Amino acid sequence: MTARLPTPVQDTATLLRARNLVQTYHARGGRRVQALSDVSFDLRRGETLGVVGESGSGKSTLARALMALPAPQSGSVDFDGVPLAQARGAALRALRRRMQMVFQDPMSSLNPGQRILDIVQMPLVVAGEGGAAERRARAAQALADVGLDAGVVGKRRPWELSGGQCQRVSIARALVLRPQLLVCDEPVSALDVSVQAQVLNLLEDAKAAHGLTLLFISHDLGVVRSVSDRVMVMYLGKVCELAPAGSLYRAPRHPYTATLLASVPSPDPARRLLRPALAHGETPSPLDVPSGCRFRTRCARASERCAREAPALQACADAPGHAVACHHPLPLS
Repeated sequence: MTARLPTPVQDTATLLRARNLVQTYHARGGRRVQALSDVSFDLRRGETLGVVGESGSGKSTLARALMALPAPQSGSVDFDGVPLAQARGAALRALRRRMQMVFQDPMSSLNPGQRILDIVQMPLVVAGEGGAAERRARAAQALADVGLDAGVVGKRRPWELSGGQCQRVSIARALVLRPQLLVCDEPVSALDVSVQAQVLNLLEDAKAAHGLTLLFISHDLGVVRSVSDRVMVMYLGKVCELAPAGSLYRAPRHPYTATLLASVPSPDPARRLLRPALAHGETPSPLDVPSGCRFRTRCARASERCAREAPALQACADAPGHAVACHHPLPLS
């Protein structure tokens, strides 16, 4: 069924629009894994949209589909009103300068044989912007913007830096082209807690300084809450819930979202015991997803209808901006 999302306040507020994205991968034995299934959402200018879900929910596949790495098997992605599927050659290259990505593993995303200053200025070289001196100056400034001194780290290679420094380099490389959209795929998951806070603060500062729009992917609900304006919850390639961060954390409507929030450790054991059990069992294999609602095999509220009919993502009449894909959504509390 086609998703019916809350209507944006105004169309010009939307920077990126994804509609009915499907991405399928081939597995051994001729089987297929549908990593994305009918995913639709809007990303508004200047906002941070957090994307959460368990491993295998399709978060990283979504990030790569939006960046056409590779393009989705079906569906459409429009960036600033331009369909990416129709952009070719110079037009596509111009669009990609405005869309950059920070990958999950900072060490593997940087060329170990290149020096840091060369890594950061490489996007400028590929884009053909400026002369050699200007590119070096812009790369040095990008490093300074993320708290690194080009005079100290510029001639080093990635393996000579810490994980947190490498992630800062990755962010500098993404920002050097002055993009409008920054897609962050688990940018702090491989870092220590203290370094995570530094990188999150850095992203917030970069967003404010450059007017960035962020798609922030993480499995850590605490991190997502601290940085996101809205949150989208995914399960086995489907969008379960999409809502303003405060609304979703205060009153989740999908049983899966409530289950994720209940799994967050609480310092009060008594409070944790009072949380209702809304799910049981383990996540099914993506090679053999359940019929109808994909969460039904674990859901305490599942009915026969859930097995027959896949729920569409629909706006909640009693919660502005809140959408849920569930036949039996949780009541507003």
